[in-house]
Amino acid sequence: MTNPPAISERPLFRKVPVDQLRPGMFVCDLQTGWLHHSFWRKEFLIEDERTLARLRQDAIREVVIDTRRGLDIPPAAVRPPDDERFAALDQRLRERARQRRELLREAVTLEEERRRIQFFRRDALASLQRLTESIRTGRPADVAATEPLVDRMLRSVRRHPDALVPLLQIKDHYEHQHPLSVAALVLALGSTLGLDDDTLRQTAQGALLKDIGTLRIPEGILQKPDRLTDYEMRVVRRHVFDSQLILQDCRGVTETMLDVVAHHHERLDGTGYPHALAGEQLPVPAQLAAIVDVYDALTSDRPYQQRIEPGEALRRLHAVAGSHFRAELPDALVRTVGVYPVGSLVRLDNGYLAVVTEVHRDSLLRPRVLVMFDTRSDRHVSPFVLDLARKAEPPAIVGIESYARRGIDPRRWQTL
Repeated sequence: MTNPPAISERPLFRKVPVDQLRPGMFVCDLQTGWLHHSFWRKEFLIEDERTLARLRQDAIREVVIDTRRGLDIPPAAVRPPDDERFAALDQRLRERARQRRELLREAVTLEEERRRIQFFRRDALASLQRLTESIRTGRPADVAATEPLVDRMLRSVRRHPDALVPLLQIKDHYEHQHPLSVAALVLALGSTLGLDDDTLRQTAQGALLKDIGTLRIPEGILQKPDRLTDYEMRVVRRHVFDSQLILQDCRGVTETMLDVVAHHHERLDGTGYPHALAGEQLPVPAQLAAIVDVYDALTSDRPYQQRIEPGEALRRLHAVAGSHFRAELPDALVRTVGVYPVGSLVRLDNGYLAVVTEVHRDSLLRPRVLVMFDTRSDRHVSPFVLDLARKAEPPAIVGIESYARRGIDPRRWQTL
């Protein structure tokens, strides 16, 4: 009689405190909702200490690991003696205190940051204009000129994520200002996803330069208000190759930048252009640039298309999650700009209209708003600020309104 096969006593799944995790373990459940962590995958291998640091930074206490796909905890996991644990805790507290001091040194009010951005936008547009004039006259593109612009944007995003992106999305000329807006969105989204600073900077530089090839498209095609012919569409799509040709021999251009330039119109399911790449063929930086490029285009007025409200744009991006873009990216974009992005016109259940002025990342459905219109009397009211997350029984947001349908000038309110 044969003996029955031995049954392993090692569990397939194990709930593990974060302080017992180590590289090589496979996380299959973060034990918290997607709004409360910065990871864009639900399952992943812990490859290094940087991943462990992100788990601790997100205040995740324990996770579930899959012992078939990664390491298990040691048979006798022994906690360090009390003095060692207290020393480690003391070191973490000191590091957090140092980070808080650095943030306080650069801290400014949201209003002050917005004033800074008005000056920055002027300087940045002038710098990009010099870059394009250089290319038009046949000189090499000065890629290094984009580095200080990206550094200033990254510092702004770190100080106040609700200042830079909304103000740069207000455009007088789409072609000139679209690159700045996309670069700012890349930095904000990449920060949400926890990308390292070097990757963030290179991805944003790629976003600034990705459409440089449109300089070779006739103005009549770029500004055409009607549907493009097949030939005109081929001319427009040619800008991807032209951008690469302009940049490939320039000093300071990195592989990450060229990935963004070459692949920002590709889609996860292979329906993009110019090479119909799909799946893992698409680098992460290019996908980041791709989704924010579409978001900014949808929420901007263009010769052939009126802008749509940010909430509707987010809904459309969610509809193509997993087909056009990685499934995690639309959710991460919502965490970045908010369910009701700054500048959105929202309707409250008490009949008032309000403009969203600040998003609370810990309470995405209850932003800070500026109340300015009463739909019951169909008239403007003296504006007043209402922080929905800080009020005991606040009115609820019941929908997103259209500035155009209400006959309200968005520029009057979005720049306050």
